[in-house]
Amino acid sequence: MPMRALIRRAGVYVWHTLVCLSALAFVLSLFWSISYILSIRQRRQAEQMLHQLAALPLGTTDFSTIQRIARNSGGREDCTVEPCRYDFDDRFMFADSWLPRVLRRTEWDYVGLRPWQLSVFIRKRTDGLADIDVIALVGRGRGWLENEGLLSGNEWALWEVFLNTSAKGFDDAFEREEKDILNYGIRTREQIKQSVGGLIVSQPQPGSKGAGEVLYLHLSPNALPDIRNVAFNLNLHCATAISPCRHLCQVAPAAWHEYVRFLQSNGLSVGQTPECGITESR
Repeated sequence: MPMRALIRRAGVYVWHTLVCLSALAFVLSLFWSISYILSIRQRRQAEQMLHQLAALPLGTTDFSTIQRIARNSGGREDCTVEPCRYDFDDRFMFADSWLPRVLRRTEWDYVGLRPWQLSVFIRKRTDGLADIDVIALVGRGRGWLENEGLLSGNEWALWEVFLNTSAKGFDDAFEREEKDILNYGIRTREQIKQSVGGLIVSQPQPGSKGAGEVLYLHLSPNALPDIRNVAFNLNLHCATAISPCRHLCQVAPAAWHEYVRFLQSNGLSVGQTPECGITESR
């Protein structure tokens, strides 16, 4: 084969390779752009709903009011006779079919695309009012716990924040915290009670996966507006930020600082970090 023909054929192969790589880059960029825009749109809808739920005045948390707020915010509705659930999330990144498993690799975390979900559960009480549960999940990438194969990607860890607004949930959480603090012999029951502002933040717990963590928030139905704002102030920017959140406390920063205040007011030591003000406690 003449040299000129060989060079021409090699040039064709190189050109085809460049075209294929460019097409692949275009498809991936298009996927990222669409997914990222949809994720941000869902995040803003969820943030709007949280802001409106936090602004509800005391004594008006009836079922229909909360349902109207959640429904108007654009969440997917799933209702039975009384309980209702509203979901906001990056649905594609949470899907479990073959193609999404290929595209949901934890490497997408480097460009701000990660699985996340915010769910609101509304339960009607006998007095006509309602209790609210809010569950926020944010994927944690930059590495993995278990590689599921070349085409399947890696396993995401999850940061989880659970917010409960029932009176029983608050009382039970306070009782657990009171018992724990009394074991140190530093404070009396009355002093502990006075240090509670209407929000109990439990000590973070390990998640179901090794790199995951869970934070439980218990809000009193009688909490003042500023405390309600603290409880509902979830930082959903962690779900879409190009530079990722690196600590669980960044998902619920206001509640985390309330946690620090409560511990310090009861004579317990905390370890400080620039990001949130605490990494270890007790």
